Amino acid sequence: MAEEVAQQLGMRLRKKDDFSTLIELSHGEIILGRSTECTIVIEDSTVSARHARIYTYLSVSYIEDMDSSNGTFINENKVQKHILKPDDVIRLGKFQLIVDKGRATSENKKNYF
Repeated sequence: MAEEVAQQLGMRLRKKDDFSTLIELSHGEIILGRSTECTIVIEDSTVSARHARIYTYLSVSYIEDMDSSNGTFINENKVQKHILKPDDVIRLGKFQLIVDKGRATSENKKNYF
């Protein structure tokens, strides 16, 4: 039951006005950054190799900056750690993540942007 609750949030990565990619927030960790070892690889020089991580436990997901060069922003406020809520806008460099209600349409797998 708790894992079902955690999977009810979805996260979409958007580049400019593209909302087509949806990454599921499920129990565990997602690493975002330029490194090919990250779960979500963002190929942009304004994003650090290991920029941030999103961790979901039970029904709570939070994002944590991993000492990135340019910082992690939630709704344009720089954060070190933040509990995610629906409609939060996460910015890493030029890229944005939108936290959505509802299940994602794709599995949590490696994505390149």
